[in-house]
Order: sequence, then C-alpha cells, then structure tokens
Amino acid sequence: MDVIFAKQKTLYAPTAPSLKSVSLKIKLNRNVHQKKRSYADLVKRLSKTLDNTVQIFTLDHIKYSNNKYPFQKIILGVHNPRRVLISAGIHGDEPAGIETICSFLESSRYKKHLDQWEITILPCINPYGFENDTRENHESKDLNRLFKVHNPPLEVKLAKSIIEPSYFDMTIELHEDCDSHGYYLFQKSNTPNGLEIGVKIIEALKGVISINSDKTIENMPAEKGIIHRIKDINQMEWWPMAGYSLSMKAVHCLTLETPTMLPMATRVQAHLLAIDQALMCNHQ
Repeated sequence: MDVIFAKQKTLYAPTAPSLKSVSLKIKLNRNVHQKKRSYADLVKRLSKTLDNTVQIFTLDHIKYSNNKYPFQKIILGVHNPRRVLISAGIHGDEPAGIETICSFLESSRYKKHLDQWEITILPCINPYGFENDTRENHESKDLNRLFKVHNPPLEVKLAKSIIEPSYFDMTIELHEDCDSHGYYLFQKSNTPNGLEIGVKIIEALKGVISINSDKTIENMPAEKGIIHRIKDINQMEWWPMAGYSLSMKAVHCLTLETPTMLPMATRVQAHLLAIDQALMCNHQ
C-alpha cells in the first residue's frame, strides 16, 4: 500500500490496544504475505521473456551482506513519441505489481502500445523487500518516503536517475493495499484535464474488481475510487516517487492500488487493464 500525499498509515488505533488485539493484528498481517521469494528467479524470468528488440540494463547492484541484487531497467519502443514509466516493488510486500509487469511482458501485451509509447519499466525497485516480503529495504527504510531527502538509499538514487526533467508523459506506479476492500488510485497531473484518465480507468475496472467507493481513503477525500485532491508538492515535508516525478514535470502521475485480500490473478488482471486504459485514453 502507498499513500502519495497523506500520512503513513498507522498499524494500530490511536487508543491503546489490548495485548490480544495487538497479537491478532500482527498475526493477520503475517498471514497476508508468508512466502519468501527469489529475486534471482525474477531476473531470470524477465530475461527469458524479452527478445532482442528489448533493451534491458543493469544500472547498479544493491548490496546487502553476501547478496548482490542487480537493479534493472527495461525499455520498449525506444524513440516512440510518448514516454511512460511503469514501476513496481518499491514496497517488497506488494508482489502483485511485479507479477503484473511479468505478465505484461510475457503475454506481449505491451506490443499494442508501441505505436505510440516508449515504455520504461522498473520491475522491482526494492529487491531485498521482494525476497524477504518486507515493505522496507535492508536498512529498514520505506523507500517511498525518501525522494526528497539529500542522500537517499541507492534504490531511490537509481530510480531518480531515470526520471529526467520533462521526459515522461506519464508515470504509473503499481501498489497494493492490505486494508482496502476495493481498487482505487491516486492521480495528480501537471495539466488541467488529467483527471479523465483516472475516471476511465475506474470505469473500465468495474466489471473486473470491486472499487473502493469510500468518500475518505487514507484520510483523504476520494471520489468514486479516485484520490486527486492532493497537497501541492511544494508544501510537503517528504516526497514519494510520484511527488518527485511531479517535481520533474511528468505530465500525469498515477499510483494504482489493488486490494491484497483478493486473489493474485484478480489483482494482476485489474492492474493490467488499468495500464491498458491509461495508455489508450491518454493519446485519444
């Protein structure tokens, strides 16, 4: 789960919980994600998926103990007129986004967008978190709170290095929310007409996944599954990745949140449809 421009969600209620309720909460959270994963297997899976027309780069390595994780970037449709950045795995305990990217590539779903889009993909920003099923990286840091700090972790530095000034027409970040009962999204644009993208995404998903239609999501006003009344980035003490993208004049920034409680296949299908809709409606 991510909160673009709100306070980080607290684990417990403001009033002091009982030991029983704390124990139950911890148990429930552990039951959401149990199985640890192999980042090396993910890298192999991605390399087998891509043909010689696709560019894949290892920008650096995230080193922890005896582990050395290649931080990878994939580019499809180089030099096409519009540019999108799709990213996943900044929170390691949200695997649906990474699985979405694998499916997007393995099914060649991306090819229908290559007439318009140069697609840059960061398949897994937090390799340690992915392997160990943790939100944070190996330094116990939430990477998506550190895009404004002077000297962030290497994962953030590498992600920032890709987001050049006025380069991307759109950024799409894939997340999950273990507390939400339905799909929702954050949207912020540097143009006045950007909200229609989010509206079309939610409309397209209604027959596939439940939509979180609460009037307040993450303590922020929401309208039919869309949070767009977002604080100006210049007033924020910290930036998530979307905040940094906005500061670098990306035109549209979307953060997509699928409910962890639903089956993986449903979550992936919803994210795939949302990506398709975003890339189609933005150039109509």
